[in-house]
Amino acid sequence: MSAQTLRILQIAHNHPLFPAGGTEAVAMSLHRQALAEGLDSWFLGALDKDLAVPHPGTHMMALSDDQREAALFTDSFDYFMLAQPDHFGFLREFGDYLEALQPDVVHFHHVINFGLEALFAARRRLPSARIVLTLHDYYLICANNGQLFKHHDQTRCDGPSLIQCRKCLPSISPERLKLRQIDVAAALSVCDALVSPSMFLKDKIEGVLDLAQPVTFIENGYLGSADVLDAPEAKGGTTVFGYFGNVSAIKGLDHLLEALAMLKAAGVTGFRLHVHGSQLYKDPDFQARLDAALAEIKGDVRFFGAYRPEDLPMLMADVDCVVFPSIWWENAPLVVYEAMHHAREIIAYPHGGAAEILARHQAGRLARRSDVASLAAALRAFLDRGTEAVSVARRQLPGPADLLNAHLALYRDASTENRLSTAAL
Repeated sequence: MSAQTLRILQIAHNHPLFPAGGTEAVAMSLHRQALAEGLDSWFLGALDKDLAVPHPGTHMMALSDDQREAALFTDSFDYFMLAQPDHFGFLREFGDYLEALQPDVVHFHHVINFGLEALFAARRRLPSARIVLTLHDYYLICANNGQLFKHHDQTRCDGPSLIQCRKCLPSISPERLKLRQIDVAAALSVCDALVSPSMFLKDKIEGVLDLAQPVTFIENGYLGSADVLDAPEAKGGTTVFGYFGNVSAIKGLDHLLEALAMLKAAGVTGFRLHVHGSQLYKDPDFQARLDAALAEIKGDVRFFGAYRPEDLPMLMADVDCVVFPSIWWENAPLVVYEAMHHAREIIAYPHGGAAEILARHQAGRLARRSDVASLAAALRAFLDRGTEAVSVARRQLPGPADLLNAHLALYRDASTENRLSTAAL
C-alpha cells in the first residue's frame, strides 16, 4: 500500500486551538505535514465542555473548514483507571466516526479523555486498521498524574511498585492498582505498534510492562516555524535568561528563581529573567516557594504569560540563554529543540529526555539533579563568559517532514522494531 492511498487519523486528547502541550503539537504536526504532502490525513481531538460549547444533540464539532480537524466533547473521564465511562455518548459517537471515516491507520497520541476503551473500540470497528499509540509520558505505568514523581518528598520515582505507589496514593487499594495494570496490558494488546519520542521513556515502559513487541523510538525533533530572528541590538549589557513552559511545581521555576536569588545575594548583577508560560493549576506550597524567591529578585523578573507558537521566534530572540529546570523525568520536551533551532544556549537539569536530547545533539550544559546551587553555578558560568556566551552553533535538527517519514514507514509496516529514529537524518 502506498503512502498516497493511506487514510491516516491522528488522535490527541486536546486540540492546539485550546491550551495544549507537546503531545498535541506532535499530533497536529503529523497531520498538517501529511496534508502538505498531499496525503489523506485527519485529526480528532477531545475537548472538555468547559473549553467550548458543543452543538445540541452531538458530542462532535468540526474545527476546520474542510472538517478534517474535529473534536469530541467529554464531561467524564477516570484519570486513575484511564477509563472513559460514557459508552452510550462519547464512545458510541467515536465508534460511529471511525466507521464513517474508515481510516487505514489510527494513531493515538494519548488515552486521556478517550480512555483505554477507545483502543478496543477502534479495533472492533476497524478490524483491518493499524492502531499505533505514542507514549508521550508515563501515564500507562504511573497512576500519580503520569509523572513518576513523588510529590510528598519532591523526588523522582525510578519505577512503579506496590509500596511506592501506595505512598503516593494511600487511598487506593492494592486491588485497584493491580486492576489498572491488567486493564492497561489488555488495551495495549490491540495495538500494532507503540512509539516513544525518547529512549529514556522507552526503557522505562519496557522495564515495567510485559509487551508483545519492543517500543519503537522516533525522535520528535523541531516542529516549529523555520523563522529565526536576530537578537535586539540594545540590551543595555544585560544578559537575559528565558523560561518557557507551564508554571508548575514539576517544571522547576522555583528552583530557577532560587538560583538567581543566590547569584544576587553573592553580588552578581547584570541579568534578568523572562518567564513565558502560565500557571494552570493552583498549588499553595509551590506558590509559597515562588513568592519567597521572588521577594529576593522581583525587579529582575518579568512574567509574560502564555504565548502562541508563532510568537516563539520573537521571544527566543529576546533571550540569550534558555533555562530548563524541570525536576521530573521529562520525556521529550519540545522547548529544548526550540532553543537549539534558535541557537540559544541551554542550561538544564539532567532529568530524563532533556539530557538525552542534549547529549544526542551535543548541546547545552547540565546542572546536577535538582541541585539549586549547581544550577546557580551553571548560570554564573554563562554570565562570566560575557559576549562569547551568545555564540552558539545552530544544530541541524529533524523536522516535520522527517517525523512524518519515520511514521509512514511504521504505518506501512507496524511490526518494524526500533529502526526509525530520525536522529541521524
